[in-house]
Amino acid sequence: MLEMNKQDDVIINLLFDRDETVLEQISVRYRGLYKKILKQMLSNEEDICECENDILLAVWNSIPPNRPNNFSAYICKLARNISINRFKYNTRAKRGKGYTLVIEELYECIPDHASKNNYNKIAEQKEIGEIISHFVRSLDAETRVLFIRRYFYLESVSSLAKRYEMSENRISVKLFRARNKLCDILRKEGIAL
Repeated sequence: MLEMNKQDDVIINLLFDRDETVLEQISVRYRGLYKKILKQMLSNEEDICECENDILLAVWNSIPPNRPNNFSAYICKLARNISINRFKYNTRAKRGKGYTLVIEELYECIPDHASKNNYNKIAEQKEIGEIISHFVRSLDAETRVLFIRRYFYLESVSSLAKRYEMSENRISVKLFRARNKLCDILRKEGIAL
């Protein structure tokens, strides 16, 4: 991802100053980015609109105290998490299609430690996050891009196939192998799956 630029630094400073005009600046600058992520997960325009507002609220509530090094990545992470939460809420009663598959693909690799106390859970999640970051950086460029676009930006395999002019099967195999490598790494690190 790109490093923090001067405009992002100005936005963060305005957030620290609690200047409400910054929300419009964020919307103008990043709306296309976070709306694309929301559309990957949600099909209902009303949900997308509500999530856009939730993203701005989350930025307002989390900065300060947070001071992200990469504001666009921070926005993307918020958008992804908010859209996943909305998707889970929408499909709680009925099993949804499509993006539950993305979550289930990684579920077999990423452990669920909801039963542990908060401190242990947070510490282990941070450790898992660092392992995953290192793992993603170790992938060859092509697989890294596919992995990030699939599991961070929630892009479909068919969309990836069109974007990179590859067969869906080739992409699925690359992602399958990457997930298996990730599972092996987590096991070697002593992370219970």
